[in-house]
Amino acid sequence: MTSNAAETSAVDYQASSTVVSQRLAKALAHPLRIQILVETNKRPMSATEFANHVGGSVSPSKAAQHFRYLERLGCLEPVGTKTGGKRRGGRERFYRAIQRSLFDDSSWHSLPSTLQGEVASVTFSTYLERVAEAMEAGTFNARQDRHLTWIAMHVDQEGWDELIRRTDELFDFALKLRIQAAMRLARSGEQPIPVTVGYACFESPKGSEVSPLEVHEATS
Repeated sequence: MTSNAAETSAVDYQASSTVVSQRLAKALAHPLRIQILVETNKRPMSATEFANHVGGSVSPSKAAQHFRYLERLGCLEPVGTKTGGKRRGGRERFYRAIQRSLFDDSSWHSLPSTLQGEVASVTFSTYLERVAEAMEAGTFNARQDRHLTWIAMHVDQEGWDELIRRTDELFDFALKLRIQAAMRLARSGEQPIPVTVGYACFESPKGSEVSPLEVHEATS
């Protein structure tokens, strides 16, 4: 692959993680559409497949309405159709998500608190699915230098602000590294390493178990 092709590939790669616009925030204004974007970010999927995957009261026709709405907003794109079998002459359309949903402060705060909770819940459950998948496949501990830590602590407002700033910086670094790696892979032909990286920094309930750090410990 030429250098220009590698650069184009990297640009496409970058576009898949753009910060959401108000249009995408509108697309996410329904919990079912959040799930659709999560699933179609994993693999191409039809409305019927999604309905069968979710189950419950979600019918294929109801799912198809949300798929079409997301397509009109430019959040999904069709990638193919299938006919025959149980489709009885009908055509089953498959879609994939065009971009991942990353919120900036303004678009996140514009969402109602109930929807923020839905987004957070789906995001966390999807992350746990990735962990469970790696555990089951035996890849979670396959590399001796893999990282897994968490810490419970007390901070003041200044400490909270600094933690959030550093966490955001680390996430931005990961996105830039992904683009750089995509360019190197395009040139080298090296086999890519599938990696899941998770970050979280949140306030715990007042009754949470936290070992207080004595002042003399911090200054000794």
